[in-house]
Amino acid sequence: MKCPSCNYNLKQYKYHGLVVDICPNCKGIWFDPGEMKEYIEFLLKDRNDVPSAKIELNKEIVTIDHITGHLKLCPSCNEPMRKFNYAYDSNIILDRCLACNGIWTDGGEIYKLAVYIKGNPRLDALGNAIIEEKRKTEELNDLIEVSKSLTGNAGAWIFLPKIILPLSDDTPRQRVPVITISIIILSTLIFISQIFFITDINSFFQRFGLIPAHFLSIGLISSMFLHGGLLHLIGNMFFLWLFGDNVEDRFSRFGFLIFYLCCGLSASILYSILNWNLLIPVIGASGAISGVMGAYFIFYPTAKVKLFFIYKILHVPAFLYLGVWFLFQLMFSLIFKTTGVSNIAWFAHIGGFIFGGLVAFFKKKVVLVKGQ
Repeated sequence: MKCPSCNYNLKQYKYHGLVVDICPNCKGIWFDPGEMKEYIEFLLKDRNDVPSAKIELNKEIVTIDHITGHLKLCPSCNEPMRKFNYAYDSNIILDRCLACNGIWTDGGEIYKLAVYIKGNPRLDALGNAIIEEKRKTEELNDLIEVSKSLTGNAGAWIFLPKIILPLSDDTPRQRVPVITISIIILSTLIFISQIFFITDINSFFQRFGLIPAHFLSIGLISSMFLHGGLLHLIGNMFFLWLFGDNVEDRFSRFGFLIFYLCCGLSASILYSILNWNLLIPVIGASGAISGVMGAYFIFYPTAKVKLFFIYKILHVPAFLYLGVWFLFQLMFSLIFKTTGVSNIAWFAHIGGFIFGGLVAFFKKKVVLVKGQ
């Protein structure tokens, strides 16, 4: 990785078990998510000579609007980083990458942070809460502005998929969906293990997530069974349960398992090709599940899907719901490919859906030919 300040190669150093990247020239330090807090805690324990900063109630707070200079590029993913005033009012200006949440500190800034935190431990926590909420608000505003510029509809399009929730379908299953249930159970058990047994979740995701820049790894398969949060897991497993049971009816048990894994692989491959230099791990079953949805689109186009739409319950044909869903994936993939403001792998959804639809199409053709 290159130093965003002077372009020297960063060197890795171990400090109390942490591995941080330091520029040998300007002494700037790159911190992956969560590392900076631990680093400063260790620093304060090791160095008794760090003075305590005094609380200044009347000082003028430096705002981001008044900061001049070019935006530095993230050494990890090469995206432009945003400047922010640490803990809202410290006047220690750091650089944060919105794509990977890493933080860059220029030479000497980490010591200033240690001084500030030692003198203002409670204000530090409060200030960080404020800046985090402000960051989330800025990201939300970015999404709305992008949507306005592309749709002219006050950002409504960007949130429309959030208020269209499928509840059930009217296609009866022919047998117990053993593989679908097994995938749901396995994914849930892995998520529980992440919570209770994995101490360094970032390293875990780096090891078993899909990293497009190094996609020929175990992450091609293992990433399908990892999830970043409870809602992420519940959402994916609900869609798998909703559409997976009927699609499983069209395959043998083993055949559906292979189909599911191949959908995930196709999703991962397309996403990796289009983001070949990305070093951020991608996790989740949505690519594989999108393939299942693509197959449902072909196998059961006229099946009725029960939807919760704003405040109404609607029953619409599967081809309409899934077709609109796919169009949203296309639209958002183009929007966020341009802006880079997204943490969703839209192209993985597209790749999985197309692959699943094609497999279902040819399988349906074969069945029709045999029937004749």
